[in-house]
Amino acid sequence: MNEFKEKSLLIHIFRYRLLARLLLLLICFAASLFGLLSPLFQKAFVDVLTNQDSMHYLGFKLSSNALINISLAFCASLICQLLSLFATYFAAREAFLIQQNIGDIIYRKMLSLRRDTLGHKSIGEVISIYATDVASATTVIEQTLPLGASILFPVILAPLFIHSLYDIPLLPTILTMSIFISFHLLLSVRQSQFFFKFKQLAAERSGLVNEWIQNIRSLRILAWLENFEKKIFTKRREETANRIQMVTNGQINSSVASSVSFFINLIAMFSMIYLSHKPVTPGEVLALLWIFGVFLTRPFRALPWVFTFAFDSYSSIKRVEHFLELGDSTENFQNISPFLPTSNSQVPNSPKLKISGLNLILQDQQILKDINLEVSAGEFLAIVGEVGSGKSLLLFSLMREVSANFNEFNIGDLDMLKVPLEQTKNYFTFVSQDGFVMSSNMRENIVFEYEASQQYDARVNTALKQAEFDMTRESLTDGLETEIGERGVNLSGGQKQRVGLARAIFYDRPIVLLDDSLSAVDIDTEKKLVQNLLLGRWQKHTRILVTHRLSVLQFVDRIAFLENGKISEIGTLAELMARSDRFRSFNSSTRVPSTDLKTDTFSLVLSEDPASNFDQGGK
Repeated sequence: MNEFKEKSLLIHIFRYRLLARLLLLLICFAASLFGLLSPLFQKAFVDVLTNQDSMHYLGFKLSSNALINISLAFCASLICQLLSLFATYFAAREAFLIQQNIGDIIYRKMLSLRRDTLGHKSIGEVISIYATDVASATTVIEQTLPLGASILFPVILAPLFIHSLYDIPLLPTILTMSIFISFHLLLSVRQSQFFFKFKQLAAERSGLVNEWIQNIRSLRILAWLENFEKKIFTKRREETANRIQMVTNGQINSSVASSVSFFINLIAMFSMIYLSHKPVTPGEVLALLWIFGVFLTRPFRALPWVFTFAFDSYSSIKRVEHFLELGDSTENFQNISPFLPTSNSQVPNSPKLKISGLNLILQDQQILKDINLEVSAGEFLAIVGEVGSGKSLLLFSLMREVSANFNEFNIGDLDMLKVPLEQTKNYFTFVSQDGFVMSSNMRENIVFEYEASQQYDARVNTALKQAEFDMTRESLTDGLETEIGERGVNLSGGQKQRVGLARAIFYDRPIVLLDDSLSAVDIDTEKKLVQNLLLGRWQKHTRILVTHRLSVLQFVDRIAFLENGKISEIGTLAELMARSDRFRSFNSSTRVPSTDLKTDTFSLVLSEDPASNFDQGGK
């Protein structure tokens, strides 16, 4: 699939399969020529019947047989219609191909975007760009180009044709046509503004509806459904008012278009009778009425829609371009399949991780400032700090999911700044606090592949066991075939986190990033996970844990204390407690009881959220 390399999406649309675009114009031009041949043969037919001399035209000798002339007129009209139909089909086919191309470009762009580059756009708005604006942008090929050509060629050729055929002055006809075309242009510009606002409002409403659907249970619990739905209805009323104006303006445009050919016919007839330098014949009157009453009727009626389609398409093109301009990454993300470990794979020795000069700026605010950090191979590092200090964003920066800048970023001897984005993922496994769960069964959620083969069942069961997820105890009676439900609706917060841990165990990558991924499990389960997984199964892995459950700190090798986007302190728990007043104050503010580092006793740690989603009752 061709990549998007043009500065303008409009240029890309026309240059993509350029020969096909030129062929489409040629077909439309040929249709116009055959459309004008029909009135010429009709004139010859009438002239033969009325004994007029019309046997020569532009140096060509016409037949003196009336039947031949009327047959040629019919054939010319038929060929004109067939070419017009073929042009419509050909344009629709080309539009489909360019939609595939642009859709692929948007898809790859979406994959390459980091978490901070969507700005204020919601996922619903992005979906509307993909679902609506791609099709609208390509109407420039599907509608504007064939309709425009079917208007442009007749509008240019018809006045020249009647001027050469009847010696009618060009100025009155061209002036009348120019006035109507200008009027249509003004109304169409106004219509395009309504279209642009319509798409913008529809995108905003889609974003609201998407958010409403995803959070409807929480909104109901918080008794905020009515307020949220009012916002959706308000946006819908704005859409309706805009649509009424859009339809009214479109009707005016269409009404004017329907009467254009009548007025031009009057002007042309007046010019032929009073301004022509030769007598008027019945054949000439018939041909003139055919040209302006039949041949130009469709182009003039299509004229407002050509402008409307053109401006509407342009507005969608600008919206797609704005999306393609998001972010500062020039990565070309290749959609690769995840690495599936073999049954004999061994836990790899973790390489050393080193970063220096890490800075992250989001919306003109510096979030991370001059982060310098070295993590030894197989080290267990915890990152703690107040809410908003940048802990999670530090992990995302390591995975290059945000547009952070580094002076140096090495994994072992490998310069990660020179590694393609998609290959970066092969060095990290990430478990989030929320725990992503797809609407599928347990096997597919661990293997992370739809219709996953049962050959992985032994490894899946081992991963679940090491993540302290016992299928029988968790009341999942269908085992790995158990359907989890949309967004893990049938699982508790702690179960979702353990599914995420099991997935990380299954893929077994050398650097483990844990973003508060023990926050929702109960204390006994936390103890088992730390002892059997973090200090057991993953003891050879480099582990970086962001946590608010500070009871884990007694088991890590070192702690990095993050304050206002900077690492202010780093060391063991004992060292920080001994030398850092700020860390002791932070430790005290989170209500961490004193801990005997010589024992493995866990103390209950109160998280920042009093309703911290602890597993309850086996959930």
